[in-house]
Amino acid sequence: MNSKLSMGGRSKSDGGFSVIELLVVILILGVVAAMAIPTWQRIQRNARLNGDAHNLGEALAIAKMRAGAAFTYSRVFLFTGTNTTQYFRVDTWNTTLNCWVPDGLPNVLNGNCITTTAVSGYETNLSTGVSAGFGSLSAVPSSFVTSVAQAGGCLGGATTPLGGSQIADTSCVVFNSRGFPTASGGFYLTDGTRVYAIVSNTTGLMHSYVSDASSVSWKAY
Repeated sequence: MNSKLSMGGRSKSDGGFSVIELLVVILILGVVAAMAIPTWQRIQRNARLNGDAHNLGEALAIAKMRAGAAFTYSRVFLFTGTNTTQYFRVDTWNTTLNCWVPDGLPNVLNGNCITTTAVSGYETNLSTGVSAGFGSLSAVPSSFVTSVAQAGGCLGGATTPLGGSQIADTSCVVFNSRGFPTASGGFYLTDGTRVYAIVSNTTGLMHSYVSDASSVSWKAY
């Protein structure tokens, strides 16, 4: 009897999936994807903003260290324009050239003085979706600053570190030879959902804060 069954045809359990079963599986996968994709995008967006804020804070710490160690001026240069990718960079004041040069430049005598927003190859670009800004916030994150605004514009084209004309679409925090900022201020980054503030007072103390971009909820980061 068993041999006849095996030779005469296949049992029902040996058949493939029906069209309805396949459609149900596809529908379930679609629902799972619809739920997972926004979460994954949010995780990516958060990671990009968190990373850029952390890197910008590190750049400030490096600039402060460079100024004190080399007994010169140093600054963090943030390009805030919208015509190309925004970036930041650490610059140091070169006393031989009497101009700002990118930190880490192997040959400081090649005349690579910073006078515009042209890139030098030593910049760190902001991530996709992250830009300089602070949304609609108007309340300060800390007593270190008196208003929600990017630090003052970067200067260039003079033979003194605090002289020259302002370079458009830039923001700079400058440290003197003792490692103190020449003025209190900070940088603000946003992805449209959250805002990070990295601020410093005139004694060189620096703190980072994060808030929702649409309503003030500053928290230390």
